[in-house]
Amino acid sequence: MEESISTTSRIILAVARPLLIYSSYVCLICGLIGNVLNIIIVGFLKVFRGNPSSFYLIVESFVNCGVLLNAYALRILLSQFNIDFTRNSIILCKILAVEREITVMISLMAICCEALDQFLVTSHDIARRQKITLKLAQRMASINVVVWILHSIPFAIFYEILPSTGCNISNKYFSLHFSVVYLSLLNGFVPLVVVSLVFSAFAYRNVRRIIRRQVPHIRRRFDRQMTAIVFSRVALLVSVSIPFGTYLLYSMNAPGLMGNVLLSAIDQLCSAATSTLFYMNYAGPFYLFLLTSRRFRSQAKHIFTKKFWKNVFCKRRSDMVVPFNPINPMLNVFSQ
Repeated sequence: MEESISTTSRIILAVARPLLIYSSYVCLICGLIGNVLNIIIVGFLKVFRGNPSSFYLIVESFVNCGVLLNAYALRILLSQFNIDFTRNSIILCKILAVEREITVMISLMAICCEALDQFLVTSHDIARRQKITLKLAQRMASINVVVWILHSIPFAIFYEILPSTGCNISNKYFSLHFSVVYLSLLNGFVPLVVVSLVFSAFAYRNVRRIIRRQVPHIRRRFDRQMTAIVFSRVALLVSVSIPFGTYLLYSMNAPGLMGNVLLSAIDQLCSAATSTLFYMNYAGPFYLFLLTSRRFRSQAKHIFTKKFWKNVFCKRRSDMVVPFNPINPMLNVFSQ
């Protein structure tokens, strides 16, 4: 019986470890590329300029790069070279904990602002639509950054290097706040359900009725595109956050599994699967937009096949030196 359990646990670990390693490379590389492409497309196309939702999307893409680097750079070092700097440096442990909390929450609040913005901008109430400006979006983003920097101060205080778990929360009261308030409310129910899902659903309902309003065709198409993008973004957030949040709450409140080899192996597999799924939220938006929006695909093609190609390759050709062939004046004399 013990031999069978040992064999099963080895098989599970043989699946969990490669999944963790290879998914780290894929999510990090594809995620950084996708977020940079999002910034280029949304930042360079005129149709997106001055739009608050586009501004939130750029902010989110920048922050997502920080989330991916925080999550996967150290994981790759640990898996490939067995180096864990957070177990050796208390300063690095605290810095990474603070940076992770700030970037994750800014990204989450940016998605909430995108959903709220699309709900207001597609509303039939003119007063609501007039309130949505780029200046307001910039102020909201600044407030968002300041609030989560202040909220991260306890993370810098209570994160310590523990003998059993490494860089983790050392205070039981803050651990309770982390699991109940931070994970369940601030990072869970409130942004996922109350804000993102509800407002994106209302925006989707509004945009289906937008044809009745006297709105220019180009503006109507853009509102539909942005609503589809935001709705798919919220759907991705909800679908990947629920499994990871459930596992995280369980792992924080479950008894230790060190004595049970099989349960420990299953726990590692669940951790690898749910964390990989969760970080798709930060690595996958660009590819999701390509799949769900035909207009976004056309815009991406326009940016990279026309603007990029013309500015880089065509300009390089025009800058090439053409050899000068001097005209022989004697040829003109004899040709007359």
